[in-house]
Amino acid sequence: MRSVMAWLWVGGIVAFVAGCAPGTESKDVEFQLRRTQQERDALQQRLAGEQARVIAWQKRSEAAEGELSTSRAEVGHLSDRINELSRRNQELTAVLEQLRSRELKRPTVPASPLPAATDEALQALVGKFGDRVWYDRERGALSFANDRLFDSGSDVVRADAHAALHELAGILAAPELKEHEIIVVGHTDAAPIARPETLAQHPTNWHLSAHRAIAVKDVLVKAGLPAVRLGVMGYADNRPVGDDPAKNRRVEVFVVRKGGVEAFETVRPVR
Repeated sequence: MRSVMAWLWVGGIVAFVAGCAPGTESKDVEFQLRRTQQERDALQQRLAGEQARVIAWQKRSEAAEGELSTSRAEVGHLSDRINELSRRNQELTAVLEQLRSRELKRPTVPASPLPAATDEALQALVGKFGDRVWYDRERGALSFANDRLFDSGSDVVRADAHAALHELAGILAAPELKEHEIIVVGHTDAAPIARPETLAQHPTNWHLSAHRAIAVKDVLVKAGLPAVRLGVMGYADNRPVGDDPAKNRRVEVFVVRKGGVEAFETVRPVR
């Protein structure tokens, strides 16, 4: 395009010069020449501007095509996802219809061996002090996490645990449990005792588990539970409930009918 304009410009100059007389007309020729050059320069600038706008438009067009391609891919992905969710929704709807057609049965709740009033009271106790306290309704037993009752390595019942144990003593001292015995059982995790101050009081985990059971027994007796109905045991780390040491460190309280734990006969020396 530039070469065409240049030839047109040259042709115009030649024609103009050919038609002009020498002398005073040379000034007019020079004037026309400068004017033509200015027009040529202006056209070249306009041409450069148009070319720049074309290039910019091409870039925008390419970017728009890229965005359109990406959008189409996203639409395709969303369409596939919608189809998958629709399929799963149909499957779940079918399962739901099957479940609705079945006869609903109430879940079986294990019966408690304890009197109804005691069972309800123990459930309420755990609801009130449920942080790290569990009630095994089927067996009529409670389990207290050691960190709920004791500081690490100690067999002194924490002050903030006395309220729960005092309320427990009141429940267990009720007349409907007069034919029941209370067995307090201590447990530890498998980690050996290492701190010297703890070893001085509890040489082994056997000692620590038994000492903690005795400490809980003492609180229950002071709270009004007859000592004659109480017994203590310690199993150290030999009866874990799982792999979590925090759950294995515990004190359990079992409520059993008299005779449920048979007493050992006295061993009499043979003469």
